[in-house]
Amino acid sequence: MSKQINHDELEIAVLDSLKKINREKAAHTAPVYSLTEILALKNVTELQQLGKTLHVKYYGKLPKMELIPAIAETMQQEHTLLNLLYTLDETEWDFFQKVVATKHLQIDKIHTGSYYILQSMGLLQCFYHDDKLWFVVPDELKDVYLKLAKTNFPEEKRFRDLLNNYAIASVSLYGVVSQEEFVELFNSQNERQTNIDQMFPILLNYIYTDVGYCFWNEYIVDSDFEEDDFAGVQSLISRRQGKPRYSPPKEEFLKYSDWDYYEVTPQLIALKRQLSKLIDDPYTVLDILDEIHDISVLEARTQEYFDLLDYAGVVFESMEQAGAMMQLIVDVRNNTRLWANYGHTPNELFSLEKSKLRLPHPERPISIKAVGRNDPCPCGSGKKYKKCCGR
Repeated sequence: MSKQINHDELEIAVLDSLKKINREKAAHTAPVYSLTEILALKNVTELQQLGKTLHVKYYGKLPKMELIPAIAETMQQEHTLLNLLYTLDETEWDFFQKVVATKHLQIDKIHTGSYYILQSMGLLQCFYHDDKLWFVVPDELKDVYLKLAKTNFPEEKRFRDLLNNYAIASVSLYGVVSQEEFVELFNSQNERQTNIDQMFPILLNYIYTDVGYCFWNEYIVDSDFEEDDFAGVQSLISRRQGKPRYSPPKEEFLKYSDWDYYEVTPQLIALKRQLSKLIDDPYTVLDILDEIHDISVLEARTQEYFDLLDYAGVVFESMEQAGAMMQLIVDVRNNTRLWANYGHTPNELFSLEKSKLRLPHPERPISIKAVGRNDPCPCGSGKKYKKCCGR
């Protein structure tokens, strides 16, 4: 019988795992503080990639000892550092601000996602020394950053990050949104306004960092559409023709800027409850729920759901049990926000369409005078009614 791991043991195991990963990413030496010393810790391939990003002349031909000062000189230019900092996501930006405010930051419990991009861009360096992790922003970059901090850079950074978060939320919720609709949506929820000419180059900088969305013609689209050369974009637009766009309030909308976010509906909770009866591992249950939500967004075929459950080792004892599971999945699908419905759930869209069905207003009653059989026929023939239309 296996021993159950308690909370403290699990926390220690997680911390040890994080430290091991961080040690692999760190320079195993005492911290250094100058930009050239930190760049010297990188290999030629890393330096050439950084030189390419910074548009350093002859980055692919210069030897390491010449490439280092060329990169250092470029990075100390205000506009260069400005552009690098603009591309940082909120997690990276928050961590950079913590490190730049100190000579060095000593911290052991940190995820590589907080600093890996920063380190690859030369903005900071992780060191493993005296069995501890140390993080350093080069002194030269600190000086440039302090100058930038006295300008409108912090406010501009927040504005750009907000635009980026709106773009992520838009493709997460809709899959595809036109640039015009994106600007309209952003401006409807924010005091500071934007336009396509301003928005496009800002978001283009984020796209270079593989942010999860890209431009296609006049649209902002999920990067996954690249796999079929964007053929799916036009198909999606056609399928949702005439459907209204779901527009939640700003706070709810921006939750979708987290790629992992989706609404936990009562239907998902009911499905989770049933899956927990069939699967012992709670983490597997959560993984399956994530998968079911994701393929529901893409309107997967019924068989794909059962393939997923089969892969997870779910065995149904009867057809009734399988049917009950399928009904729960159908309920989830009908309450999942679909790209094809422009963010609405099938049930929401059905309710919206149903509300449009109104009984027509009754026409004004027509006064009809009784016609006797011997009266002139109202059709105007001149004949008596009994010998014309009254036959």
